[in-house]
Amino acid sequence: MNIYRIIILYFLLLSNACANQSSDLQEILSTGLKDNANSTHRTKLRKIIKWPDSCEETFSFPTAGFVIFKKDVNNYIAQIVCTYGSYQGMSLFYKINTSGNNPIISKISFPTRNNSKKHLSEIWGNVLTSSTVDKFHILNLFSGYGHCGTLTTYDLSADIPKIIKLKTQDNCDLKPAIRDPEKWKSINVN
Repeated sequence: MNIYRIIILYFLLLSNACANQSSDLQEILSTGLKDNANSTHRTKLRKIIKWPDSCEETFSFPTAGFVIFKKDVNNYIAQIVCTYGSYQGMSLFYKINTSGNNPIISKISFPTRNNSKKHLSEIWGNVLTSSTVDKFHILNLFSGYGHCGTLTTYDLSADIPKIIKLKTQDNCDLKPAIRDPEKWKSINVN
């Protein structure tokens, strides 16, 4: 009889922990959408998403270091900043689906510049705002002067992100310097 009590107690504790995690996640998602998140929210979110230690080792800034993008009522994208860097940072991205009892969380891996089979989970660059959460524009500068780098637009509407637009200026010695990424050379990505 004692073994049954232990089993029941175990499942009660487990379900209580899941409920606390779910309410923590809802609070974090709501707070992150409003840009009111703090370091306590980051700690709670890390317990849920479980991003690698390497991201925490390089993160040291007095902000929450994450951004929540809402796709629809149950689907979100979390950008976890690992480092802010000198003029741009490095981030990890996760899809979060809250439609079930337990959230489904998956790391987003982005295709490389030539849309090869190689994908990157760590993205260097600044995420520029978009009219839709399904498209992310990431500006990766090669120089602090902002005159060379890549501007990549990713389509995140499918399970696997796809590059739909790529502008590049690889030559940082080009004269005159072109600081507007929209005027950089377009690369065919199809």
